[in-house]
Order: sequence, then C-alpha cells, then structure tokens
Amino acid sequence: MVESAPLPQGTKRYDPLKLKNFLSSILVTAGVTSVDAELVADVLVGADLRGVRSHGAARLSYFIVRLEKGSLNLNADMKFIKHTHTTGLLNADDGIGIIAAGKAMDIAMEMANDYGSGFVGVANSSHFGFAGYWAERAMRKGYIGISMSNSGGRTAPTYARESMLGTNPMSVSMPGGDNTDFLLDMATTTVAVGKIETALREGREVTPGWVSPTGDKPHLDESGVLTYDSPLLPLGGSGMETGGHKGYGLNLMVELLCGALTGTSLRDRIDGARGTQRPAMGHFMGAIKLNGFGDIKAIQSEMGSTFEIIRNAKKEPDQEKVYIHGEPEAIAIEENMRLGIPITPAVLKQLDDVCDRYGINSRLTE
Repeated sequence: MVESAPLPQGTKRYDPLKLKNFLSSILVTAGVTSVDAELVADVLVGADLRGVRSHGAARLSYFIVRLEKGSLNLNADMKFIKHTHTTGLLNADDGIGIIAAGKAMDIAMEMANDYGSGFVGVANSSHFGFAGYWAERAMRKGYIGISMSNSGGRTAPTYARESMLGTNPMSVSMPGGDNTDFLLDMATTTVAVGKIETALREGREVTPGWVSPTGDKPHLDESGVLTYDSPLLPLGGSGMETGGHKGYGLNLMVELLCGALTGTSLRDRIDGARGTQRPAMGHFMGAIKLNGFGDIKAIQSEMGSTFEIIRNAKKEPDQEKVYIHGEPEAIAIEENMRLGIPITPAVLKQLDDVCDRYGINSRLTE
C-alpha cells in the first residue's frame, strides 16, 4: 500500500540509482556478495519507488541486525529438489530470503514455460522483501504470478492475545497486455509491521485497529524495529463481528502454504522473530501461463472490460477515481523517478548509524 501520510519535515529526495548503489555498498561491507547485495538493494529501492516506505531503505536494519547476530547464512548452499514437473522445494539454508525468492520464482517460471504452471516452496529462508516484487517479476514475463511468505511472532489469531503468526503477505499479478495490469500486494493483517514502524518513526499516532488493544503500546527498539509485545490484528480487526476471522483465515492459509508445505516449523519462526536465532521463514512462489486458459488477447480484453466497469462506478463524494490494484504504485513510481526517492530524517539517521558502525566514510547526503 502506497504511504499516504505527508512526508515529515526535513525529508530529502535522492536519485534511485544513487540510493541503490549506496545500500548495496553497505551490504557488501557487511559481508554480502556484490551480486546478492545488488538484488537486495534493488528490492529495497523498488519498494521506496512504489511509495511503500515501510519496505524500502528503512528495511536495511532488518538485514544488518541479523547479519551482525549471525542468524543469516552468508554462505548458504541453496538446493532445489523437483518433486513433479510443476512442483518442487528449494532449501534456502538459512540464507537471505530475497536471494532465495528470486531463485524460486525463476524456477517456477521455467516450469511454467515447459508445463503451463510451476510452483516452488521455499524452506529455511528469511525476509523476502515485498511480495509484489516477485509476482510482478512473473507478470513482466507474461505469467500470472503468485508470491507469499510467512513470518512469526507478530499477529494475534482471532480470540488470542499474544503474537503468534506473521503479517504473512501475499501477491497475485496478471498481465493486462495493452490494458492495465493487475498487481495485488497485501499483508493479511490490517497493516504491515513497517507501516507501524513508519508512523512511529515519523512521530505519528498509530491508527486504532492496527494493533491489539490488549497489547502494550507500540514502540521501536534501539534498531528502529517494532517490539514484539504489541500484537497486530488480522484483516477485519479483533473478533468476528467485522470479519477478523476471515483475515485470520487468510493469514493461516499463507502460513500453511509457506510453512507446513515446506516443512519449516512455526515454533522455530516464533523463536527466530527477534533476530537472535534462524528466521525459519518459508515462501510459496508460482507462475502460470495465461494461454493455459484460452486466447491471451481475449483474456486481456475481458480484463480491460472488467476494469472499465469498475472505474465507471459512482464515486464517493470526495473521490475522483476508482483505482485498480497496482495503479497507485505506478503513479508513485513515476513521481519518485522524476523527483527522487524521499528519505525521511529518521531513516537517514538509521543509515548514518550503520555507516558509523562499519566505518563507512561516504554518506547518502554526499
């Protein structure tokens, strides 16, 4: 979701390529190979370009904390086992989730190219960036894309009062051809952890309904990460009256597809949430050929007709447009490519602190 809150005072904008190179250089200094660091930086900058500040440069601290604590394997030996023509499992060997997700989606697309569809589960992984990056990668190649990931220790199941599950994001994409593409990217909680972190970092109040009212008041730790004593709520909120059980069901669905299916334990995931132990995350990546269902042009024409009907719906009094999923992000990309990516003072300080710890003389501001 594109961040709609006004940028805080003191925010500066930076060229996307400069920001990507800067983040990549920090990761290399922290021990990541240059090839892997470039992909991680591309995912982070990709989020910032889309206006998803919660998953951009602000997320660098996630990797740095876990690299420093040794819970990420920089020498991961990722192995893929193909179980059928269209399914298989990639063991990420506790490596960087972004690297594992990229390998898994590439394999899924290779399967789809040969057999019409491909699905890859990823075991023993870590944070894979924002889900839409991977579904969009498949969409740009002409496939329907599916990506999702679990985590742990963040979300309270309906009627529970402690953090158990993750925010468990999912993304589905569909290429529109000459029409608008469809790109859904969402957490299965009312909001992603990063949105709360962004609000706290920028001195804003946390919106009611984002976290459980029975938990502690949300606050950040010394690394700028939301602490684990404020459970997030599933989509629909607390209880069943507003559909919280449906959001919980979606959240658990992602957990099972990414956890039970890959043999990656939820208990390990909960224990590893704070960064001192292996993250133990799982992912589920899929690619499906559009022509497996009929003529591509006909399908995309129907997509266009569907979108047009929706766009012509009567608008709320203060709204001028009904958006299709992916359109707000496309608008943000155009603006941020033109003006530069906004980096808030709090995130800039985080980056400077990392540079200080690693003895990096260059700064983003230079």
